[in-house]
Amino acid sequence: MITYRKKFLRISECWADERVPAADIDLLRCFQQPQPQTGMVCREFFTILIDLGQSEEQIFERIKKDTRYEIRRAATKDDVSCEALAAEERILGEFCDYYDGFAAAKSQPRVDRRWLSLLASADSLRLSRVCERPGEVLVWHAYHCANRRATLLNSASHYRAEDSNRRSLVSRANRLLHWRDMQHFRNEGFATYDLGGWYEGSRNQQRLAINRFKEEFGGEVVKNFICERALTVKARLFLRVRQLLLGNAI
Repeated sequence: MITYRKKFLRISECWADERVPAADIDLLRCFQQPQPQTGMVCREFFTILIDLGQSEEQIFERIKKDTRYEIRRAATKDDVSCEALAAEERILGEFCDYYDGFAAAKSQPRVDRRWLSLLASADSLRLSRVCERPGEVLVWHAYHCANRRATLLNSASHYRAEDSNRRSLVSRANRLLHWRDMQHFRNEGFATYDLGGWYEGSRNQQRLAINRFKEEFGGEVVKNFICERALTVKARLFLRVRQLLLGNAI
């Protein structure tokens, strides 16, 4: 659980079944709720979950055949190595710098460093990366971790679009890193690997392609809810105005 100020609101965030804080806040925001919460503004959020209570053999067998081949090839033939990292200040800075470069190339927003730092301070953030020896980073992953559930927050990779061999290497490395992350979290006693969202629409081709990538890992598409409770007049006004302007967006 973290609490922070965003513009004129003081917001607390809870994930899954984290304890709701007794804090002086304007807005309570709860992620990964299995059902809509009474008295809260809720919206549907779909994601893909992988049960880490299975054996490694069972988890791997449910990954699509071609993806298993890519993982094995990256592990045995590509000169790459994977690392699971604590989100200490220096490492988090490296991740954020890398992600911002990735985002700029994709014309996407930069990562929210302050929010990630709060997660790290609450011991809720984990990072991983796969490097091409002798050390060039190919892919980074960032996870929110709480209540035995590891949720993918960010994934970033760099490659030259014109270099097909490079694209293939990065693609294999990314799949290997997901598999190594699953193994790591399972060994740490986590119950669930959450791939961080699944697009329920049919028009956005880029998001549909991301869906297909995530579906390769054999998880189950589930519906969760993001729920919010306004505790002050200004928070109620904020939720009403946001709904008028942005619909269900948060």
